[in-house]
Amino acid sequence: MQAVLQIANEMWRILLDSSLYILAGILVAGLIKVFIDPQFISRHLRHGRYRSVVKAALLGIPLPL
Repeated sequence: MQAVLQIANEMWRILLDSSLYILAGILVAGLIKVFIDPQFISRHLRHGRYRSVVKAALLGIPLPL
């Protein structure tokens, strides 16, 4: 039982440590949804099989930083 409580405690601490980043991600996603036109994103990410993947990866690189 002690091991289960220890695991639950560590999970809670990890959640608390990452909560700021989760909230920041939600905020950025909301800003993108409000200020960037969906056709703009569609226009840039629909061309070619590999080209769109490269663009999406390059746009996503700064997000974890």
